[in-house]
Amino acid sequence: MILSSPHVHTQFCDGRSSAEEMVLSALSHGCQSLGFSSHARQNFASNSAMSPEAEIAYIAEIHRLQQAYSDRIRIWLGIELDSYSCADTAPYDYIIGSVHYLPNESGFTAIDGASEPLCTLLKTFYKGDGIAMARDYYLAYGAMMRARRPQIGGHFDLIRKWNKTCHLFDENHPVYRQHALHALEAAFESGVVLEVNTGGMARYGAESPYPARWQLEVWHEMGGDVILSSDCHFAPDLLSHYNDAVELLLKIGYKKVRVLGTGKDMFEETKLEPIQL
Repeated sequence: MILSSPHVHTQFCDGRSSAEEMVLSALSHGCQSLGFSSHARQNFASNSAMSPEAEIAYIAEIHRLQQAYSDRIRIWLGIELDSYSCADTAPYDYIIGSVHYLPNESGFTAIDGASEPLCTLLKTFYKGDGIAMARDYYLAYGAMMRARRPQIGGHFDLIRKWNKTCHLFDENHPVYRQHALHALEAAFESGVVLEVNTGGMARYGAESPYPARWQLEVWHEMGGDVILSSDCHFAPDLLSHYNDAVELLLKIGYKKVRVLGTGKDMFEETKLEPIQL
């Protein structure tokens, strides 16, 4: 099985490790390819997105690493583009399309930041209607897929990150599932590869990857492709919980997954099997 992650964050945005530390971790884990995906610039304050200066340095550093390690690993220059990002995507090999924010009366609330602002958004802006909040998230996700047509769809159901803490909505409610299904349909129509993201399991103890199992089952029935992703922010966690994701996908019926290519092609297909880490 080809090992890789297309979703990696470094100190150029909100990661804890340098880009070179990520490359060295990838090599130590036996990865054949690696993709960097710093958070794209945006027009409002954020502790996670790159500044214009950081973006210039980021592109230069990944190009340097591509040359320095060309005989050992295939490195790709990507970007994680939010629905409110303003970055020029022309310099990048691929885009991860994600939704990290919901608008509020005075700006934006981060979905995956601290739990308290999201709980406040639910109480004040949505008057306690968590299904309506989820609806707006999935509408934004579907619109992002249709408008930007990214190669990879990022952490599809991120809206459930704080669900246990804030009791935002019932994940089994048929209306919630309908909104999620419509976003999945938009993603499928856009031709995106959906990531199976283990980052929450590594960083804050999530019980399962994004998307939820039932969503991955629907995606499988649609004939959609998936790619394993660690959404890594700390080099030692580069392949964290990959075996959990592999086990889940095999139970659903997936036999193969996409992976960042080891040569000129953006994606390759690799057999899904337990990983010896």
